Amino acid sequence: MKRAWFGGTGAALAFAAVVAAGPAAARTGVVFIHGKGAANLAQESVARAYWTADMIRATTKGYAIPSLVCHYDGTQYMWVAAGQVAGQIAAWATANGIDDIVVETHSFGGVVIRWILSNPGYDSRYPDIIRRIRWVNSIAPPNKGSEAADLAGTLSGSWFTGWLVDLFGQDNDSTRNCRTSWMAYYNQYYLYGTSGRPALPKTVYNVAGTGLWNDFAHAEDYGLATLSGIAGLPGEDDGAVAQYSAQAVGTVWFTTPANHHHNRRNDYRKIGDALATDF
Repeated sequence: MKRAWFGGTGAALAFAAVVAAGPAAARTGVVFIHGKGAANLAQESVARAYWTADMIRATTKGYAIPSLVCHYDGTQYMWVAAGQVAGQIAAWATANGIDDIVVETHSFGGVVIRWILSNPGYDSRYPDIIRRIRWVNSIAPPNKGSEAADLAGTLSGSWFTGWLVDLFGQDNDSTRNCRTSWMAYYNQYYLYGTSGRPALPKTVYNVAGTGLWNDFAHAEDYGLATLSGIAGLPGEDDGAVAQYSAQAVGTVWFTTPANHHHNRRNDYRKIGDALATDF
């Protein structure tokens, strides 16, 4: 299979069509893997709301492409989340005859799929899932961790930061997983794809967020802009994940000014429309 694209930043983004030549019998599907959050993300309805109906509609070209919205407890470590995700993908792909999977991830979801791709011997379901994957589109993944996660460990119980803790998440397992020091350790010993480590078995195309102020009507935008400053995210960032971290694994597809709240939606710079060019 071959993919061509035009990357871009700012108001105008250009995307190229995909040229795919797979087996004639292959059936294509798309899998969505959400990021960290609350335990109720284990409910499918909550996971769908995380992505929003329009993001799913746009990515699947009006629901023409079979899709699975994975749902896992957003407070867990990557390997725990990966077990929940793997069970859903394996059952769905087998039941629907899906041989060609394009995976869409947001934030911590990019780390979850890296665990699966990096550790085929950890779970008997992983090898078959890896075989079926065409590639991964990873939006704002904290591949080298997030300074916001580093900060979260110091915020819990603070008088002034309760709303920031709610925004980025409590100091739970998934937040600790995303600390820069923890991800440095995981990248060295357990995860593939970063510099100096073995390559991942499937290509990852990363999309980094580089903007903060997308919509003055949403409290999340004010929160992300504040979080970016307090956490000291270096360089460009989307309020939760810095560009350097998002781009630490895989091939840069494009950057987007959509912040961490909007880059999992299709409401700012229409990222879902870009993802749909895969089909």
